[in-house]
Amino acid sequence: MKKLTLILLCLPMIFFGQVSLLSSIGLNSEPLGSDSICTIIPRTQGNPWTPVNIGDTMADFTLWDINGDSITLSEVINTGKNVLMVSGSYTCPIFRDHMSDLNNVANQFGNDIACFAVYTVEAHPTGSPMPYSGNISPTNPPYYQPNTYSERKAILQDMINGLGVGAYIPVPINVPIYIDGPCNEWWQYYNGPNNAYLINTDGILFAYHNWFNNASPPNGQPTNIWCDIDSLLGINSGGCNPVTNLTGSFDFHLKPGNTLPVYGNPGGIIDIFGEIINTSNDGVKVEIERVMNNLPSNTWTSSMCIGVCLPPNQDTTSAIIGAGDTLDFSFHFFTDPLMLGPDTGRARIRFKNENGSQQHIMQNYRGITYAQTTGLNPNTNITNQKRYKVIDLSGKENNQSSNHIQIYIYEDGTIEKKIVLE
Repeated sequence: MKKLTLILLCLPMIFFGQVSLLSSIGLNSEPLGSDSICTIIPRTQGNPWTPVNIGDTMADFTLWDINGDSITLSEVINTGKNVLMVSGSYTCPIFRDHMSDLNNVANQFGNDIACFAVYTVEAHPTGSPMPYSGNISPTNPPYYQPNTYSERKAILQDMINGLGVGAYIPVPINVPIYIDGPCNEWWQYYNGPNNAYLINTDGILFAYHNWFNNASPPNGQPTNIWCDIDSLLGINSGGCNPVTNLTGSFDFHLKPGNTLPVYGNPGGIIDIFGEIINTSNDGVKVEIERVMNNLPSNTWTSSMCIGVCLPPNQDTTSAIIGAGDTLDFSFHFFTDPLMLGPDTGRARIRFKNENGSQQHIMQNYRGITYAQTTGLNPNTNITNQKRYKVIDLSGKENNQSSNHIQIYIYEDGTIEKKIVLE
């Protein structure tokens, strides 16, 4: 009888040890690759996001990764671990630039914090409205918003491998990446891109970043995940060094493997990647200006990307970089498929320390298109190559199949002109 009493007394302890989250927001089973992506209504066009606030209990969810392995938030929390999850997509440069921070948290605090990323809607899809502003802007790398779940998985695989359209290095993500469902259930509730949620072992939101660990976010206040972790765990990680002054210095250089000039095919995007490095123990604000933009025609454009990609007509921006941090900066020439080349675009960027303590840095850029021919070599088989897009003679995308001249652009840069008469 005493043994039975002891068992009954233990049962309530097990029961109350389970964390109770809000109801699950979505999937009950792994989606099929053929499942269509639901229509994405931009946040500014009748689909506003209701923010999740610090102190809120989180909603449960189950998602799957590229290999079919699943995660359920409540199950992770019930192991006694805190959770750090970050949203993003390949076309979000801020997400790509800050994955090393997520890796570092996982490496240092993996016993206390379960870290993972959630792959959601493409932040800057080619040729369609961005799911946040509703605008259409230059993208890097250029991917269309996927139409099916398998297409979303394929873009994620490209991101992991550093493949796809454009010369992109792999995004070094050493933590699991789970994929939002076809109807974007996770995105609808948790939002993105690059939103970060630090959740405690009670399933309560402890800290939220609208831009993960970013000293110079496009909007909002600077964030530092190490300060949040120190507060959550009651420790001093040594990484909580928020920017308190802007008296530091910086340097700029192109990334390894990036040499000038850079060559590409007509109709493609010529990319040059660099980085701005804080070389001091203080914060620094860098003013960036495109002081020359010499393009071969008004059908070429160029743009800068620093965290986010700027529209082609924006010549100036600035960024704050914390002590010891590095910020990616890339420049892109958007070329004209109807100009058979060779053609050359030139630009010059000035990087200036706002505090005036050092000489500004000038970086020249030159992108050249290869000469192309409209003749087809009968021995060249391009029918099996993956098509990037189809445009008409005005340069607009056009998928009409007959009685129109069409220009087929393939992912390897091959250009083919076709006309089918009926």
